[in-house]
Amino acid sequence: MKSPECVQKVKTVIGNIKGINLLSICRKSQKLVLEGETGAEAVKCAIEQETGMSTVVLGQGSDQNLGAGVAALSVSEQGVLGLLRLVQNTPTSCIIEGAVDSLPASRPLYLSLHESGDLSDGCNSCGDLLTAGQSFNGILGQLSSNEQQRAEFRLSTSGVKLSDMIGRCVVVHEGDKHEVVQGKSKRLTCGIVARASGLYQNSKRFCACDGVTIWEQKDFEKAGRL
Repeated sequence: MKSPECVQKVKTVIGNIKGINLLSICRKSQKLVLEGETGAEAVKCAIEQETGMSTVVLGQGSDQNLGAGVAALSVSEQGVLGLLRLVQNTPTSCIIEGAVDSLPASRPLYLSLHESGDLSDGCNSCGDLLTAGQSFNGILGQLSSNEQQRAEFRLSTSGVKLSDMIGRCVVVHEGDKHEVVQGKSKRLTCGIVARASGLYQNSKRFCACDGVTIWEQKDFEKAGRL
């Protein structure tokens, strides 16, 4: 945001998104803070499409800061790539939101959590579904791809906590629910859940580990190279 006019453009876009409140916006720090029920990916896309400005999520969560995670779905023989963000919103509820591209449109799609964080043999080495008795069968939710073969989603689960997901693989399956449970579905893409910055916890402008700016990192995320 290089001018007051840029700030006003962003405010206008945010004002047109249902379910989102603008808490603060600062041209000097290049930051805005939002709250609401709409997924971050949808907000990012709206700002970029309407203003032409690049947008990066620096942190996500609630005031309780119960933990946040991220998973780059970059292991795929079919070219299916995506990015997930996870937030432990309450002690009993974890929100999972994200976007996955190049998905097939003909069959059901499911996002699941697996026992292992092993990617040595691609998605086949992630192990079985992580289950917890009758409370959780390993399936996090069903996805639906649009005409552009893209799925944007926001799921909530109480069957498993974020702390139990860290270091394990999330997988996108193609197939009916019973095929996923029985291990007979096709594994389209997968990635390991890692810890991420929570709300107000990431103020960086570049990553010291690889020297890229947050704007360059955004392009890496799109390419599945988080």
